Amino acid sequence: MIPEGKRVTWTLNTLATETGLPLSDFESAIANAANLGLPDYAKGNPEGFLFPATYEFPPGTSAEQMISEMIARFNVEAKTIDLESRAKEMGRTTYEIVTVASLLEVEGHPRDFSKVARVVYNRLAEPMPLQFDSSVNYGLGKTDVILTTELLNVDTPYNVYLHPGLPPTPIDSPGAQALEAALNPAAGDWLYFITTDLDTQETKFTRSYK
Repeated sequence: MIPEGKRVTWTLNTLATETGLPLSDFESAIANAANLGLPDYAKGNPEGFLFPATYEFPPGTSAEQMISEMIARFNVEAKTIDLESRAKEMGRTTYEIVTVASLLEVEGHPRDFSKVARVVYNRLAEPMPLQFDSSVNYGLGKTDVILTTELLNVDTPYNVYLHPGLPPTPIDSPGAQALEAALNPAAGDWLYFITTDLDTQETKFTRSYK
């Protein structure tokens, strides 16, 4: 089972552990992802396109076949929700939608995905930096919940405190719910959100920094 919001590195390690195949087999397969059904707009980068789902692979299945099947599941989902056409209607590239969806997976509870998506688009429209620690973490190769000021100042392409706009690529594999929310954000003028109850993950949305 590959859950939503997991990075390629996590997914490859899990596949290797669960199947007993060498991690190097999966790393080689990923390096060849452009030939395994990856959409052209992914620009050869598999991050975001190993679709989260439960997979059953019979003995003898190669690493390339497994990666190919996961990408194929993404392509089926993209076609089902008419991803490319709806992205174009929003004035966004398909790659941008997948990137936004990947942010939703780690920034919000699924019930709030459409609201977080609206915050993303509102910030881009202002314009103001996204300032999402999840993206900074990705650029640092970390998964820290709280980043120090020093880490927040490390300049990587994924530091959306320092660089305007979206991160250059997705930062994990989004599922169907996040992709749909990225295509269909809630209506609202919010620029900020904060979790007010860690147990229930209740989150409040506001336009006011104060």
